[in-house]
Amino acid sequence: MRRLAVALVLVSLPLAAAACGSSSKSKAPSASGGPAALAVVESAAKKTASAGSEHLTLNAGGSASGQQIVVTGAGDFDNKGRVGSLHVDFSAAGISASIDAVLSSTDMYLKSSLFAALLPAGKSWLKLDLAKAGAAQGLNLNTLLSQDPTQLLAALQSLKGATKVGSEQVDGVSTTHYRASIDLSKLPAGSSGAPSVYDAWVGGDGYVHRVRVRIATGSGTKKSAITLTADLSGFGESVKVAVPPAAQTLTSTGSLPGLGG
Repeated sequence: MRRLAVALVLVSLPLAAAACGSSSKSKAPSASGGPAALAVVESAAKKTASAGSEHLTLNAGGSASGQQIVVTGAGDFDNKGRVGSLHVDFSAAGISASIDAVLSSTDMYLKSSLFAALLPAGKSWLKLDLAKAGAAQGLNLNTLLSQDPTQLLAALQSLKGATKVGSEQVDGVSTTHYRASIDLSKLPAGSSGAPSVYDAWVGGDGYVHRVRVRIATGSGTKKSAITLTADLSGFGESVKVAVPPAAQTLTSTGSLPGLGG
């Protein structure tokens, strides 16, 4: 179960780190539905990404292999530099723990009491390749989340429709809730497992303040279904991320060493 819990955190983090936008600047127009609503979501995604950074609050919950899991966290991300840090608390099947994570491109560094005793003396961080680690846990992160943030941003540029759901408050900000569908045929090869529907909350300032997606993968005993909500704020603020030095890290070869089910 520890292996499962950490694997599900791996599912959550890449999407959270890149939950918004593309790389060009624009202001979001107003709209009530149809093509105009689609333009709002696309424009807000572009503006949010062009800010370069954001603070993120993460909430995720669902089931995997018949077990319930809850994940909460908060952190800061530099989209352009493709780095970020996040503190995560989670519980699954009676196990509760925290994980500190640092993202750098496609590498993830993890620090947790779950596996601290399993690391060699002098090592406090476990370094993972997201795609390899996900595959080792029976989760294909590459198809599930388009793993690389640039691929996810490309997905958010491949919308085929959007509808207005209503007006809602997100952390004190007035927003409009839209439901957007992704044209999966326009996604890069290997993205067949990517989510096809995203919910986005766009503020009057033209930024995406919340993104929600339901992620489902696997079948039978390996089936998982997780709903992830990422709240975004602090757009464009300075982000400093310290990537753990090699002397303090153990590089995994594709699994979570010593973490039994």
